[in-house]
Amino acid sequence: MSQAEAQARVTDVQTRMRAALEKAKNTAKQAADDARKATAYAALWLFITLLIGAFFASLSATWGGRRRDL
Repeated sequence: MSQAEAQARVTDVQTRMRAALEKAKNTAKQAADDARKATAYAALWLFITLLIGAFFASLSATWGGRRRDL
């Protein structure tokens, strides 16, 4: 194998490895972004359900207190 062929092979392998690394970076970035969005969405709904639970706990305590006092 000549020097030029060897250099071409090395350059080709380096180019493919850089492309694979860039693809892996983009995939990881996309996965992290998707996880961030899902976490934000879940946190929002958790907050809403906790507010609803607090409201019904307050309502039930008020109703139970009035029922007890009768």
